[in-house]
Amino acid sequence: MTEGTFRRSVLPSGITLLTEKVDLRRSVSLGVWLRCGSRDEPLRQLGITHFIEHMMFKGTERRDARAIAHSLESLGGHLDAFTTREQVCYYARALSDYLPQVVDVVSDIICRSRMAEPDVAREKSVVREEILACEDDPEEKIGDLLAERMWSDHPLGRPILGTEQTVEGFAPEHLHSYFRQRYRPEDIVVSAAGGLEHDALAEMVGGGFDDLKDGGESLPLDGPPPPFVPTVFHLERDLQQLHLSLGARGVPDGDENRHPLTVLNILLGGGMSSRLFQSVREEAGLAYSVYSVQDVFRDCGMVSIHMAVSPERGREALARTRDELRRLVAEGPTEEEVESAKYQYRGTVLMEHESVSSRMVHLAHEEIYRRSYTPPEELVRRVLAVTRDQVAEMAKQYLPPEGFALVALGPKVEGGIRESDWR
Repeated sequence: MTEGTFRRSVLPSGITLLTEKVDLRRSVSLGVWLRCGSRDEPLRQLGITHFIEHMMFKGTERRDARAIAHSLESLGGHLDAFTTREQVCYYARALSDYLPQVVDVVSDIICRSRMAEPDVAREKSVVREEILACEDDPEEKIGDLLAERMWSDHPLGRPILGTEQTVEGFAPEHLHSYFRQRYRPEDIVVSAAGGLEHDALAEMVGGGFDDLKDGGESLPLDGPPPPFVPTVFHLERDLQQLHLSLGARGVPDGDENRHPLTVLNILLGGGMSSRLFQSVREEAGLAYSVYSVQDVFRDCGMVSIHMAVSPERGREALARTRDELRRLVAEGPTEEEVESAKYQYRGTVLMEHESVSSRMVHLAHEEIYRRSYTPPEELVRRVLAVTRDQVAEMAKQYLPPEGFALVALGPKVEGGIRESDWR
């Protein structure tokens, strides 16, 4: 992996600028990040963070929506955004020669979006369709259902998109007020990687974002979730497959156990050689896709397992999954599994960081979660130092089957998927 040169500055406005110059790269990836996300919005304004992200592309004082879409595409570049539970990101990638144009466009949509009434009314229809599309997508829907079970009434359990009812209630004055309280310079992180010069970019960002003002007292961030009580839930839907998702509490981003739990997740369901893939797919032919995921948030985390199977074989798939979890808890992994998982992680991280976009995201995540920078090589070193005993201890703590919530989405099976089918 090509090494980069990292620099960090806090600009006079309060915006944090992070860069990684990578020699011999002709492109640059730039992201403007907000240090909060959908979990930090009031219940009565559920979905407003995501809705504002949409509105940024609907017109500014200088550009209409068509001009925004054309601005970087006409240069061979790309402009987009996303909202998560803990961040919002507006990102662009283009040839390094066009970095001034990238900063000009991204700063324009963030600092000078009109959020006018006709555009708001039109975008409500677009977001409504997005909500309905998620309802029709089994993988999206079961993800929301699992979040509800994992986090209960906590904001982490609420849909990022909001609901049709909350979105319908948004007015321009609500959007402008929430924007002023959230999009404060000290809550903005600009990260960029590729062919760039830090000082030159600092000057561009300082000038481009000069309209971003302190909107007064900021809104508080959301607090940690309550204790977790695992449950089993089956939502019947007219689908061809039975979708199954399991979730247990994990660790937050900064926890010292994050790295051994990462290794455990990889050997459990992180690839074709993982235990779940080999058991559920290769040995039994129950599913096309079966995998596990480790999610980390600022104050909590989750380990989850996902698959889709024929309805009549759902209980068999759950039994095999339960057996693999119990075996890992009782016996721990083998040395060979741990070593393989560690080097799988190493390859994934180092190959990802061949991409300037991945580097840009890494810079921002390090700043938002830790207010520091850890080179990817150091992350790899920490994971390679993980021992089998540490991974075995993580299995005992986080993989007992009784610690998992289960959500099923799909056709009715005899008796439905119930507590007894998992416990």
